[in-house]
Amino acid sequence: AAPPRPVPPRPTVPPRPTVPPAATAAAKPPPGGATALVEDALKSWRQVARKEPLIIIAIVAAAVGVANVPGMYQAASNWRARISGDLDKPANQTMRGLQTDSGKDWIADDQEAFAQAVDEFIRQLETCRKYAEACGGAVESVAKAYTSYWTALGDMAVAILPAFLTLWALQRVPYPPTSIGARIAATTLALAVIAAVGNLVYGLTQFLNAAKNIMSTLLAGGAVLQLRNLKPSGASAIEFKDAKINWSPPSTYKEPRRTSPTPYGR
Repeated sequence: AAPPRPVPPRPTVPPRPTVPPAATAAAKPPPGGATALVEDALKSWRQVARKEPLIIIAIVAAAVGVANVPGMYQAASNWRARISGDLDKPANQTMRGLQTDSGKDWIADDQEAFAQAVDEFIRQLETCRKYAEACGGAVESVAKAYTSYWTALGDMAVAILPAFLTLWALQRVPYPPTSIGARIAATTLALAVIAAVGNLVYGLTQFLNAAKNIMSTLLAGGAVLQLRNLKPSGASAIEFKDAKINWSPPSTYKEPRRTSPTPYGR
């Protein structure tokens, strides 16, 4: 018998280099926030509509929720971080400093009245700060509601797309029982999807109505936010162009007449 032919060794393939997580993250751009969320959801719905024209009705209904969601988050941040923050410690520290300084050299009785006015001003300022913080929280809640709305729509489109792809393919089978059954199933599923989108739109509308009532209460319920009320009017109005300063002493001191042994005037 002939000896077996030697089998040459198989060439070794070098291992495939692995990409570290940092490089993978850098290669894929991060999501663009709420704006990208809306765009991705609408893109997924358009893909579904290419396979089922009735889905256009759902897209039109869902489009009423298109809004400037990033702008809402920015407005909420301005209310809570900037306006509320500016009215917090800096304002309190400034007013407390004025109150403390007034007690050093101000020896008249009306210094106590000034100190009480400062306390009242600080209390009103804190009320205004709380209103600003509440407005920011309400705006942020609306932004989160829009984010949840478009997240749910995007998830729904991704979930139903494979089903419509399958039904679209079955409608092209040259066998009437299969194609007609697939057409009926696609129509039924499309009507169910339209109803589900309608429920989402209705829920968003109800939430926005409630948020509108809350914002109306916040903005109209506290007179501290109605800055026009802070302007003095009537007899309290001050015209600084016509203001004059009276440099005469507020009072004239006269030494009482004394009896002996101290002569008068000494």
